[in-house]
Amino acid sequence: MSLHVFSCWTFEVLSGAMTGTSAPESQNSEVNESTALLPHKKVPCSSPRHGPGSASSFQLVLNIIVGGLGTGIFTLPWSTAGASCITALVIIAAVLALNAWTIGILVEAAEIHQAFDLGTLLSALPGNLGFFSQLGTNAAIWIGTFLCLVSYMIVVADCVTSFLRPERDDAYLHQQLVCLASCLALPLCYLDQRWLSVTSSLSVGAVIFIFGVMSQGLIAEEAAGTAPRICVLGLSSGSVAMVAAMMQTVVIQMCILPMYAEMQDRSPGRFKHVVAVSFLGLFVLCASFSILGYVSYGSPVKSNVLVNLPSTSLGHAARACAAVSVMGVYPIFVKPMIASMSSYAKGSIWQERLCTAGIVLLVMATAGFLRDLGKLNLVNGALSMGVFVAVVPFLVGKYLLDEASNGFSWNVAMYSLLIVGTASTIISCLLVDNYVEDLAPACIWKSGSA
Repeated sequence: MSLHVFSCWTFEVLSGAMTGTSAPESQNSEVNESTALLPHKKVPCSSPRHGPGSASSFQLVLNIIVGGLGTGIFTLPWSTAGASCITALVIIAAVLALNAWTIGILVEAAEIHQAFDLGTLLSALPGNLGFFSQLGTNAAIWIGTFLCLVSYMIVVADCVTSFLRPERDDAYLHQQLVCLASCLALPLCYLDQRWLSVTSSLSVGAVIFIFGVMSQGLIAEEAAGTAPRICVLGLSSGSVAMVAAMMQTVVIQMCILPMYAEMQDRSPGRFKHVVAVSFLGLFVLCASFSILGYVSYGSPVKSNVLVNLPSTSLGHAARACAAVSVMGVYPIFVKPMIASMSSYAKGSIWQERLCTAGIVLLVMATAGFLRDLGKLNLVNGALSMGVFVAVVPFLVGKYLLDEASNGFSWNVAMYSLLIVGTASTIISCLLVDNYVEDLAPACIWKSGSA
C-alpha cells in the first residue's frame, strides 16, 4: 500500500505543477493534508481524483520530462568526462531505450490486471512472492528517496559555498551550511503542498538558465582559443559511472503506473508513444547538458557541475535558482516517506511531525559527511537500476504477462534482463568514480586546445 502512496503522490505533485492544482485541494473536505497521505482508504490509482482519463498526452510528456530533472543531471558532465562524448551519447540512448522497454512491460501488465500502482501489481505475483517483492521494493523506494534528500542538501551547500568561498574546500563550512539548509527545510515540510508545486517549473527554469551560462562560457573560451582538451571517443571503466548516473536521472518506474491510470483514452500502445516522445526530449536534454558541461570545463569538471559555474553575477544567479528549486522539492519527497511508515503503524499528527523532524535530522547528519554528489548519485542510480529496471520488470514480465507462457525467447529476454541488470548494479556499486584518468590512455579521438 505504501508503494501506492509513493507513486500516486509523486504523480499528483507533478500534475499539480502542470495544472495549477494540488493533491490536498481535490480531496474530500474531511480529509486533511496529513491523513490524505495515510492508507485509511483503499483508493486505487485506477480511480483518479481528477476524474477518469484527466491527463492529456501532452501533460504526461511534460510530467515525465520534469521527472528526469533531479540532481542526477548535475552529475552527467562529470560522468561524461570519464566516458568520452560519443560513448556517453550511446549510453544515454541505451539507458533510455532500456527504461522505455521495462516501462512498457509494467504498463502492459497493469492493463491486463487492472492494477495501476506497483504495490497492487506486485501483489498479483504468486504465493509469498508478492508480499516479499512489495516489501523489498518499498524499502528500495525509501532508501532511494532518502539519498535524493541527501543530494539536495549537498547541492544547496555546494551552491552557497561557491558564493562565499569559491576557492576553498571547507568541510566545516559545508556542515554548517547543511545544518542551516536543514533548519530552513524543516518548516517547509509542514506546509500545504500547493505552495510547493511551482518548484517543478522552477527546476526546469534552473536547468535552462545553467545551460545558458555554460554556453556563454564555452563561446568565450572558443573565441579566446582556450577551450579545454576533451576526449571525443574512448572506452574505459568510467563508462560504468555514466550508466549509473543516467539511471539515477531517468528511472521513474515507481510512479509511471499512476500516470498511465490518469491518461485520457489510455492504452499500452498510446502510453508507449508518450514515453517515446518524453524520452526523446530527455535524450536531447541529457545529451546536451552532458556534452556542454564536459566541453566547457574539460576533464576537471566537478561531480556537481554547479561548482564549476563562473563566480560572476550570472553564475551566482544560476546556483541560486538551483538551490531554491531543490529546497522547494525537498518537502515533496519527505511526505511519502512519512506516508510509507504510517501505512505500517498509523500515528497521531504530532508523531508524524516528530518523524518528519527525525528524517530531516538524519538527512542533515548524512549530508554533512557525504559531500561527493557524483558518488552518491552513482550508488542511488545503481540501486534504482537493480530494483526498478531489473528485478521488478523481471517479476512482472515473467509471471504477469501472457508472453511468459507463449515463447522461449521471452523467457530468455526476462532472465537476461535480470542477470545483466543485477550484474550491472553490483559493478556500479563497486566502481563509484568516473575514472577520468583511465580514459586518457584509452582515448581514440581527442579535441581541444588547452
